[in-house]
Amino acid sequence: MKFAARSIAAVLCATVLAVGIPAARAQTPPLTPVTFAIISANASEWPVFIAKQQGFFRDEGLDVSIVSASTPPNVMNAVATNAANLGDTGSDTAIAAIVHGLAVKIVAPVFTTNPFVLVVPASIKSWSDLRGKSVVLASKQDVTAMSFAAMAAKNHAKMDDFSITLSGDSSARYAALSSGNVQGAMLAQPFDLEAEANGMHALDTSYATMKDWMFKTVFVNSAWAAANRPTAVKVLRALRSAIRFGYAQREPTVAVLIEATHASPAIARSTYDIDFGTWHAFEPDLKMNERGLLNVARAQVAFGVLTEMPKIGDIYDGSFAAAAAR
Repeated sequence: MKFAARSIAAVLCATVLAVGIPAARAQTPPLTPVTFAIISANASEWPVFIAKQQGFFRDEGLDVSIVSASTPPNVMNAVATNAANLGDTGSDTAIAAIVHGLAVKIVAPVFTTNPFVLVVPASIKSWSDLRGKSVVLASKQDVTAMSFAAMAAKNHAKMDDFSITLSGDSSARYAALSSGNVQGAMLAQPFDLEAEANGMHALDTSYATMKDWMFKTVFVNSAWAAANRPTAVKVLRALRSAIRFGYAQREPTVAVLIEATHASPAIARSTYDIDFGTWHAFEPDLKMNERGLLNVARAQVAFGVLTEMPKIGDIYDGSFAAAAAR
């Protein structure tokens, strides 16, 4: 009986080892590393943070590192030099880079509405009060500048009527406004809502001024995307899943913004209701509003950033998003 018991044990051990050999050979393949550049943590980056936190990148077999580059030009330079494989930034920055010969391409929409709000302290009641004061923009040629100039023109003013200072992201501009160093700031969410909750107010809004707009887009390093097309498609598929999750799951999506930006729960919920509710700012099928994208280029021509209008095919390749939607 002892011999039989030992024999059975030996057979069971051999069976386990035999089963274990193919299992070891069938290990899950390693995740593909990808670097994704953003300007900073704000509401327009929501799908990127959802995809990371909720595991949509991982589900696609990707290990995505999110890098904050602080300014639109820094994001563009990171992707153009392949320090980052792809990223998202203002469509105006991407268009200008492509027109000036950088080897990048827009491949999908991210945030459709121009969200910037000109926020001022309570002491500023009108454009007349703001005239001659300091206003902080991201740059003198980007969407914050174009939007501010359009707002000023509506109110019989021009850029030269203000002292313009520059700071690349909304968090830094909000800090400048809160400190009193400037009297006006172009802010994106949730920082505009934070400012209003702290007694400041909106003097004007970009979404009422620059309509039918494509604010932020995903763009790729052209050489990397050509050599890694399936990976680029997987990134977009994960972002598509994240956007759909955002529309379906309010509270987990709010929690993502709180973690990314440290916004208060009340501000994060208000931001969600605007972005996912009022504006429907994220396109769940990654369909590009080509007219809105060309409107950005048209504004750049009028502003002197570009000398002529580019063709849509020169700046945008929709085949990646189309593949991700299948």
